[in-house]
Amino acid sequence: MKGLKTYFTFLNKNKMFTLVNMGGLSISLMFVLLIANMVSRQLSIDKEQPDASRIYAFGNEQYIGSHYLVGEILSTQYPEIEDWCAVSNLAYTGTYVLQETRKVKLKILASRNNFFQFFYFKLLSGRPDQVLTDKNSIVLTENGARKLFGNEPAIGKALRLSANSQETYTVTGIMKNIGNSLFPSDIEAIVPYDFIDYIDKSSSMHERNMNNAGGATVFARFHEGTNPNDKATQMLDYLKKYYWIYALGYMKEVKWVSMHDFHFSEIPSNGTFLQYSFTKVVIFICVGILILLMAVFNYISMSVAQTSYRAKEMATRRLLGSSRPDIFWRMIAESFLLTLGAFLLAFLLARAVEPFASDLLQVNLDLTGDLNILTLSIYLAGILLLSLLAGFVPATLLSRYNPLDIVKGNFRRKTKVVYLRGLYITQSSLTLAMLTCAIYLSIQLYNILHEPLGYSYGNILNYPALVNKQKLQTFRDKARTLPFVNKVCFTQGTPADLQGENNAVQIYNGKGEIQNIRWRHLTADSTFIHLFHLNIINNHLPVTEETTYFFSDSVFNALGLSHDADYLRSSPQMGSMHYPVAGTFKDIKSGSILDTQYPTMLSIMHPDSIYPWNILIEVTGNELTYYKKELDSLYSETIEGIPFESEWYHNQVKAIYKDLTNLQHTIGIFTGAALLISLLGLTAMSLYFIAQRKRDMAIRKVFGSSSRQEMKRLIQFAFSSLVISIIIALPLAYIGIMQINRITHYQSTMPWLSGIIAFITVTAISLGSVYLISRNATRENPIKNLKTE
Repeated sequence: MKGLKTYFTFLNKNKMFTLVNMGGLSISLMFVLLIANMVSRQLSIDKEQPDASRIYAFGNEQYIGSHYLVGEILSTQYPEIEDWCAVSNLAYTGTYVLQETRKVKLKILASRNNFFQFFYFKLLSGRPDQVLTDKNSIVLTENGARKLFGNEPAIGKALRLSANSQETYTVTGIMKNIGNSLFPSDIEAIVPYDFIDYIDKSSSMHERNMNNAGGATVFARFHEGTNPNDKATQMLDYLKKYYWIYALGYMKEVKWVSMHDFHFSEIPSNGTFLQYSFTKVVIFICVGILILLMAVFNYISMSVAQTSYRAKEMATRRLLGSSRPDIFWRMIAESFLLTLGAFLLAFLLARAVEPFASDLLQVNLDLTGDLNILTLSIYLAGILLLSLLAGFVPATLLSRYNPLDIVKGNFRRKTKVVYLRGLYITQSSLTLAMLTCAIYLSIQLYNILHEPLGYSYGNILNYPALVNKQKLQTFRDKARTLPFVNKVCFTQGTPADLQGENNAVQIYNGKGEIQNIRWRHLTADSTFIHLFHLNIINNHLPVTEETTYFFSDSVFNALGLSHDADYLRSSPQMGSMHYPVAGTFKDIKSGSILDTQYPTMLSIMHPDSIYPWNILIEVTGNELTYYKKELDSLYSETIEGIPFESEWYHNQVKAIYKDLTNLQHTIGIFTGAALLISLLGLTAMSLYFIAQRKRDMAIRKVFGSSSRQEMKRLIQFAFSSLVISIIIALPLAYIGIMQINRITHYQSTMPWLSGIIAFITVTAISLGSVYLISRNATRENPIKNLKTE
C-alpha cells in the first residue's frame, strides 16, 4: 500500500476521475451481480433433487398437466415407471384456515401421499413416509407454521380448512421453506390429494371420467436410461381407451417434459409451477456483458485521457531505475484496487436493490444466501480478469514510452486519439443497439395494450365469491343502493381471466358432421353484456329466466353454420345438448392477445340462479380509492372477515402483460445506464481530444480561423464517429429485435423507426455534450497555448 501512495494522491487530486470510474464500474458491476445471480439460480432450479434427471411431467402439445388418474393408469401398464406423484394447485388460492378468532389465508398444494418420498424437500419434523398417509394430515412450511402459530410448536396442532370446515386437519410435519425450485417458494402447506374432493369434484382421484383434464400435474420417475418419449405414440394409443381428450381427438400428442427442461419449456404449465423464458435469460446475459464492457471501455477512456497527468510520475520512476514491466504491473495493481473497491460498492448496491430487482426480473434473488467458496472464487477471478482487461491499455501506453520524451514534453504530441475514438465508437454502437431495442419494445407494448379487445369497460371492481349464494346476493343488493354504484354483475369468469378457457366440445357443423371445437364458456347474468359493451350482431331470443346462449361470430365461421342458426347441437358423446341461439356478438379477446384465441359461448342466466365466481361492480365518478374502501368494507362485513383481495379490472388486464412490462422496464434501466456510461466516455474523449488539439487550434486561430470553425471541426469529428457506430449497431439491433419478437409473438411494427429515434437521441445527447465541453476551449486566447512554444 505504501508503494501506491502516489496513486491515492492522484485519485484524491482528480476527484472527477475517481467518481466517474468508481460510479461507472460499481453500477455496471451491480447489474452484472444481479443478472449473474438470476442466471445461476435459473440454471440450477431443483439442483437438490437427486432424481431430477429421471423425473418427467406428463403433458400434451398444448400444456403440461393432466388428471390424477393418468398417473395411476400409466403406472399399471408401463413397468418403466418406477414411481409417480400427482400434485394440484386448485387449493393454492382461495383457501383459508379457520382459527378461533381469525381466518388466515394459506397457500396450499395438494399431493399424492408419497410427495416427500418422491421429491426431496427437507422435513424439519416428521417422517417422509408418514406425514401424508392420513387424509386429514397437513404439513406446514416454516413460514406457514409461523404464520398460524407464531413461535409455538406446530406439530400435533389441529386446524380447520375452509373447503372442508367440518373436519379437522392435524399438523404432522414441518418442512423447510421451498427454495430454488419449480414449486413456488410461497407455498405454505401440503395436504393429501383427497382434499381436492372438496375443491373440484371433476379433478378428484375418484372421478373416473377425468372431466377436468388439467386439474393436476402428474410426475413420473423412470428407471435409469429410460426416455419416456420413445413410447409416446404407444402411450397415446393406450390412453385413447381411458382419457377423453385423446379418445375424442382434442389432443393428439403425449409429451413427457423432464424436470430439468420444465422450467424453460415453451409448453406452458397448467399449474402454478415457475417457468421462465430462456430467451429472456440470454437477453439479460448479453445486456449484462454489454453494460460491463461499456464500463470497462469507459475506465480505459478515462485512464488514457489522464495519461498526460501520470506520464511525468512514471518517467521519474523509469529514470530512478524502474523497468517497463515494473511500470506495467504497477498500473495493473492500481486497476485492481479500483476494481476491487468498485466491486465491494457494487455488492452493497446490489443487496440494496435486490427486492426491487426480484420483482422486476420475476425471480427470487439471494446474493448473500448463494455465497460459498465457489462463488467467492468466481468473484475473485472476475475481479482479476476485469482489472487486467481495464488496466492493460493505460499500462501499455505509460510503460512503452521513452522517459526522456516525456520529460521533454513530446508525450502529448505523440499520443494519438485513435484509442479513445475506437472505444467511443464501440460504446456508441452498443448504446444505439440497446436504445433501439428499448424503443422497439416500448412501441410493441403500447400496440399490444391498445389492441382492440372487441369489448370496452369502465371502472369495474372485481370481487371473488367466497361465501354461499344467499350472502353474495345480499352483498349485491346492498351494493346497488350505494350512490356511486352503476351496475352489479354475477359472472363465472371474465374476459381477462382464463377460467373456462379449455372447454372442448363436439358440435354438428353445417355439413351435419360432428366437429371438435374449443370455445371459451362464460356464464353471467344479462348485465354482463352491458358491462362490457359487447357488440351484439343478431338478437334472436329475449333473455328469460332460463339459460339462453350467445355465441361469438367465429363459432359459426368455424362450424360453417349460418349466423341465423336457431340452435347448436352437440354429439351423443357430449350428451346431445341443444344450445338455443339467443344472439351473436363480435369476437372478444380473452386473456392476453398474444395467446391463442378461441370462440366464446356466453350463457346468460337469471342472476339469482348463478353461483358466481366473480362479482363485478361498475362505479361512476373519480374517487376510486374511496369507492373501493367502502365496497371492501361492505364485502368484508358480508363474508364475516374472510381474507380477500378485490381488484380493479383495468389492473387485472395490465397484470396479464406484467412479463412484458417488466422486461421493458429492465431494458429501459439498462439502456439508461448505457447512455450514462456512453456519455461519460464521450466526455473523456472530448477532454482528451481538446487537450491534444489546443496547440493546433491556437495556430489555426492565429492564421484566421474562428471559434465557430473550431467548434464545427470538433462537432464533425464526434458526428463522424457516431455515423461509423451505426454500422456496428445495425446487426446488434437486428438480433435484439428478433429476440424481442420471439418473446412477444406480435407482429413487428416499424423497427426502422426505433433505430431512427435512437440515433437522433444519441446524436443529440452526444453533440450537445461535445458543444458544452468544447465551447470554452474554442474561445480561449491562442496566445495562452502558444506562449510555451
